[in-house]
Amino acid sequence: MLKFSSRRCASTFQKADAKLDQFYKYHATQASLRPWIYRPRNSNMLLTLDLKDPDSDAPLKPRAPVRPLSRKTLNTYIWSAQEASQLLDLLHKWTSLTTRKTGIWHYFTASHLQNILFASTFKLGKLSSFLKHLYLWRPRFVEAQNGAIFDVEHFFNSVVTCQLHRNNARNLSDAATAQNKLLTAWNQVTDKNNESGLTSHLVAALAKQQGFAPDVPLPGLPEVPLVLPTADVKQWSKGKLASFLSENRFRYIMARSLLEYGNLTPPVVDFVGSYKAIMKKLKRPDIYEEYVVNAKTLATVPTSVANAAPHPAAEK
Repeated sequence: MLKFSSRRCASTFQKADAKLDQFYKYHATQASLRPWIYRPRNSNMLLTLDLKDPDSDAPLKPRAPVRPLSRKTLNTYIWSAQEASQLLDLLHKWTSLTTRKTGIWHYFTASHLQNILFASTFKLGKLSSFLKHLYLWRPRFVEAQNGAIFDVEHFFNSVVTCQLHRNNARNLSDAATAQNKLLTAWNQVTDKNNESGLTSHLVAALAKQQGFAPDVPLPGLPEVPLVLPTADVKQWSKGKLASFLSENRFRYIMARSLLEYGNLTPPVVDFVGSYKAIMKKLKRPDIYEEYVVNAKTLATVPTSVANAAPHPAAEK
């Protein structure tokens, strides 16, 4: 479910924040100092060396060894943040490190960008702000050789979907502005592998909503047929069906958006019907309806929606 108490959300956020802070400190520390700080056998020696932190000039103290951090921790942080500033502050801090700190820069995945975009639209109400920062940071990710996270499936398709709902919630209608924003987003795309075929349909839906020509040239986008995942609602176990819901949450939001703003196509109709049947069978709420309500609420009251739980996709 999407809704749960703000107290639980705060607890989830604090746990994720602590893990991410430890991870950041480790990678921000000079590589030559890590053996002294993070190896218990060197702790006594460290205290006698009187080494200083190069950033704060404070004495260096031993720290607990840092274990590999699951990438789902950042997605959990994204969806449990109660204010946009919490997430932006973390992203600012991490992207301020030199791109030679590959442990930080390569921790980010396309899934993280997708979660950031959807959370900024349907939970925090700050899509434009987050887009501006992502565009500014993109060259840094490219320099760190992780520019592929700005891909078609996670990044660009999410931008278009989120723009559809932001426009609707705020009653925005400006063909020239919408088309310029679309092309700006496309110019950020580094990985142009069009796997699902959703892109052209989402662009057509945005064009229909905003009143510009649907044949906007997107250089480098390959034309592929629309293919969406299928599920055997009757034969699959509840566990497998639940996994299907989790793995395809954002595809469902995109597909429902196409039904609302675009043209009907059999693959989309079939996928949405199957997804709805699974939600009904597992007695899950319709997340699309809840997301739409949140977006409209944020359009009039631009504060975080505290009852939006960490997205199940954060567990991936």
